[in-house]
Amino acid sequence: MMFLQYVVPGATTPILSLYLKDHLGFSASQAGVIMAMPAAAAIIAPLLASRLADRWISASRMLLLCHLSAGLLMLALYQVRTFPVFVALFFVWGMCFAPTFGLTNAVALHHTADARRDFGGIRLWGTMGWLAVAWAFGYFWMRGAPAGVRLPHALPVSGLASLVLAAFALTLRDSPVGTGTAADYGKVLRLFLRPEMFLLCVLNLLNGACHQFYYFGMSPYLSQTRFPDRFIMPGMSIGQLSEVLVLGLLGWFLARMSMKTAMFIGVLAQGLRMVLFAFAPNHATVLGGIALHGFCYAFFFTAAYLYVESHSTRDTRAGAQQVLTIMISGAGTLAGFLAAGWTAQYLTHSSTGLTDYRAFWLVPAGLCAVICVWLLLGFHERPGPEK
Repeated sequence: MMFLQYVVPGATTPILSLYLKDHLGFSASQAGVIMAMPAAAAIIAPLLASRLADRWISASRMLLLCHLSAGLLMLALYQVRTFPVFVALFFVWGMCFAPTFGLTNAVALHHTADARRDFGGIRLWGTMGWLAVAWAFGYFWMRGAPAGVRLPHALPVSGLASLVLAAFALTLRDSPVGTGTAADYGKVLRLFLRPEMFLLCVLNLLNGACHQFYYFGMSPYLSQTRFPDRFIMPGMSIGQLSEVLVLGLLGWFLARMSMKTAMFIGVLAQGLRMVLFAFAPNHATVLGGIALHGFCYAFFFTAAYLYVESHSTRDTRAGAQQVLTIMISGAGTLAGFLAAGWTAQYLTHSSTGLTDYRAFWLVPAGLCAVICVWLLLGFHERPGPEK
């Protein structure tokens, strides 16, 4: 289940902006709007799904319905060539797909006897799915074909993975219906009105936006610098490999440093890789910047989740994690893709069609510098209550 769950976005996310710009002929700003649609949906959909799953319908059946709908919509998107229709369908696809991350977690935990012992190993298969589709599709399927000919096939690969997962969901044992409890959002609001928690939300939104410059710009940037198409997805998969390694070591690091220090390292790594992309003399340097992805993700976003967890109670835990997820994957991703699209559009020369990627990468690098200073001066970490 986890393997297929991450094959679905792994087939399209790394190369979607390249597909939209080079294959469909959309402008950079239009591509940014399209890629922001699932983020807009992610602000709404998980809250609706959490109201339904395990209260009126089991998580496994909700997972089946979401992936069945998402798979059919992605197959339909493969046939779409006009901007308005693509935007609308991609938003609906996001509404169907966004809840599936939380649903797969819920299903996995329901089937796991010891979550502390087993869940990490189960979740690791999600990253393995992302890596597998990067190499199977990005390298082996696109190998030997003329540039761009097989790139559009990423959409049906993603759609078929959703349909296979929907079929697999039929075999899953149902979780009990009617046992779900609503989060106490009054207590959650009071938690995030604390100065350091409110600032944590703002910084996660800003850094989440910076993170999307990478996903928006990397595949067109590699293509423009004559990086072979069949190596784009495998090259970007280095980021997932580093994520696995860094997440494995994160506990060791956090035992020796504060959460604030860890988050500072995460933002610093984010800004550093943007500078490397801006001034990279060769592709080896670019791949080195991609390898920093694990530090960017684990040291900032995972540390932020852990900080919120340490300050949550049983009544606020689920709601607090939902709020932080909305800041990162919803509002932050929405703002990031829109900003990246507009920035790329502004920096694209009308006569040559080439984008000034040095200036493009320096925009998120500058924002990372602001986040670093704000984090150092404004965030005052305090210990969570003993549990």
